[in-house]
Amino acid sequence: MPAQKNRKRLPAPEPLSYPAPAQPAVEHAAVEQISGKALAALLMDPQRNVTVLVISHIPEQQFRIDPHVLAARLGQEARTFMVVNGDETHQLEKGLPSRLHIYGTGARVYPHGERWLERVSRPHLLHRSTALPQLYDTLEHEVLAAQRFNPSRPHTASLPVISPAVVKGFPGEDRALVELLPGGETALIRSEDLLPGIPLDWLVAKGQELTGVLNPATHVLDIKALLRPHPSPVTVYQQGDVALGRVKSVSPRHAWVQLWPGSDFRIGVERISSNDLDSAEDLLTEGEVVRVRVLYENGAVRLSMLDVDDDEPAVRAPALLRGGPPWLEANRPYASIFTTGTAVASPSPQAPLDSGAAGLTGVDLSQQESLLSPAQRRSALQSTQMQLEAARHTIAELLAAAKRQGATDQVARALQDQLKEERRGSGELARELHLVEHQVEVLKTDLAKTREALVQVRRQRRSATSRTESAPEKLFLDPEQQFNFDLLALWARMVPAAEKRLHPLGNFSSSPQFLESWAALTEQQRNKTLRAVVDLVADRQGPLRKREPHVLRLNDGAHAAPTLRGEDVCWRLYVEQGTAGALRLHYWKLQTGGYELHAVVPHDVVKP
Repeated sequence: MPAQKNRKRLPAPEPLSYPAPAQPAVEHAAVEQISGKALAALLMDPQRNVTVLVISHIPEQQFRIDPHVLAARLGQEARTFMVVNGDETHQLEKGLPSRLHIYGTGARVYPHGERWLERVSRPHLLHRSTALPQLYDTLEHEVLAAQRFNPSRPHTASLPVISPAVVKGFPGEDRALVELLPGGETALIRSEDLLPGIPLDWLVAKGQELTGVLNPATHVLDIKALLRPHPSPVTVYQQGDVALGRVKSVSPRHAWVQLWPGSDFRIGVERISSNDLDSAEDLLTEGEVVRVRVLYENGAVRLSMLDVDDDEPAVRAPALLRGGPPWLEANRPYASIFTTGTAVASPSPQAPLDSGAAGLTGVDLSQQESLLSPAQRRSALQSTQMQLEAARHTIAELLAAAKRQGATDQVARALQDQLKEERRGSGELARELHLVEHQVEVLKTDLAKTREALVQVRRQRRSATSRTESAPEKLFLDPEQQFNFDLLALWARMVPAAEKRLHPLGNFSSSPQFLESWAALTEQQRNKTLRAVVDLVADRQGPLRKREPHVLRLNDGAHAAPTLRGEDVCWRLYVEQGTAGALRLHYWKLQTGGYELHAVVPHDVVKP
């Protein structure tokens, strides 16, 4: 291998968010083509003093990782090599220790310095072109972390120290990269040290400043002291608030939902759907983030998913670490909920998703029927690994026997022939293992897409169940009697039994104009209006404050007079918020006491 040129060491790189350098690339910033055998020799050279980025690609694949983009971003921080998947990656695999190679359409960072074999990150395989920007950022983070590693640091145990740091990025769901202050060295935060199963970007945010206990030997920052104690729901949510929850488990008749880890609540299917024939398993998926209404009934916390509007604002989820982001967000990608290694049954070929699911992800489910089942993949992978290990063990025994016995030339030739045969067999097994691992990676990606599609379908079905049900049966011919009956029924469901004495339905009446505007509403708008009237007539101060009741004035002037009808005053409150043409309720506060419902109008109608 050609000797490495002596290069002057450059200063430590800027923080991870620095822009790509504008100056011309230095000598080794260009992409280098090299054979797999020569690349393996270069990586294993004990004198290597530069980090290496290796990119492989499948020639017939339409999308690939662009090595020139990465070479330009990394500049002098690493040498970038390109290899073709096939014979070259097999030669690279043979020249490296077990499971340190790269294959398919992927990339891998190989650090330099002492004990670099222990610091090689996992291979990054690309399955879709939309993942390229995130992959470029991840590879850049890994190269910079490898460059900032101090090879001269002694590996003997030393005392932990308290160190401030700032979060710079997330190489994976279970790792966060931080920059120590004020020195600028890097360290890792591990999810297993905090809340296993919770992705780290749910606990800390990029750019967040924090303080932890640094282990100088492992360069791991321990921030367990920042974990917040479990709060009580009453300190976070008021009666009727909409909260975000994570589905922990589902059975046909109920589901368990977490408001935060360790705070689990049971929801019966009757509080998930008003359809008696629905199963909770058809409407919810384990790990899904859902919107629930928090109720307090007889001192106990009850959650409900009935009558939760899509436009109704949800209370911000609590942070699990001091200074961290909300642990749940409604717009967070669903795939991030599933952690690597979760055992999930593959969709049955006999019960494929409907065409809506296939359209959401672009996954052709018919093609999955020809793939191996999860049990078959695990069995094939385990069998291949066992055969490969047995072959390696046989090779070691043969070499030891030849050395111990001082075999003659004839015996040595026989042993060499047997060794060559064993190596050929182990090479075939290694290639089979490589193909199985590649297939597993592809199937994991397809499974994540399929599960995300399933969640979308279940959300649509759940929304259809609660939003598009047929109108309730008319029990009265008189519209006012029907409205009063609907209002009484909703009041009975909304107000807990222990609070009905505190919030009885007050005196009210409905004008003909109100009943006419009521008849023109959709079923969903009627449900929202009924809830607003219950809050008003039952004087439910908590929910009523959110509807911002205020006097309807004659004009927009700050000192305009209120709208009067004799001694009665016209008021107005919110029925909807955040939607086009949001509805408002106009009503009269009567001088004799009680209310007269006047009309339900769009928000831009300001006259009674």
